[in-house]
Amino acid sequence: MSKTVLRKELRQMSREQLEQIIIDAYDARREIKEYFEFFLNPDVEKLLEKHLTIVTKELSRVKWGRSRARVSNIKKAVKDFMGFAPGPEAGLDMMMQTLIRVAKVERFVTYTATQERYAASLIKDIVSFGDTHQMADVVMARIGELLQNEQIRPAFRRFLADNIES
Repeated sequence: MSKTVLRKELRQMSREQLEQIIIDAYDARREIKEYFEFFLNPDVEKLLEKHLTIVTKELSRVKWGRSRARVSNIKKAVKDFMGFAPGPEAGLDMMMQTLIRVAKVERFVTYTATQERYAASLIKDIVSFGDTHQMADVVMARIGELLQNEQIRPAFRRFLADNIES
């Protein structure tokens, strides 16, 4: 069903019917409940921490020194966070904190080619996000700090820097 068709159907309903649909959806789906709870009482820090915990947990999946992190789960955590529309600053925080975690973990594990491509695409997405939201100076300053971080291996810092330019 398209949004247009949904909108048309909703316009034909009474206020009580709309309230009942919202309550039913709230009860039926965890995601809808989380959305409404955030909508009614926005706590960006709590939401950010929840999604970063998912990222951290995924990055901690290691076997014999090789990362077993599922890029799809990390992407989903970032996308779900952004779906709450927490604002550009919080969105940038989520993406940067994800990249920082990926970069710090890389020191102790071997990433697959897919995981490395994700890190490369994430840094490009961050730069693009900064351009879109007129935050390029903030983004470049934060990326500069990341690239100077001694906790990240020099080879991985070069890898990230090379992917900003490409």
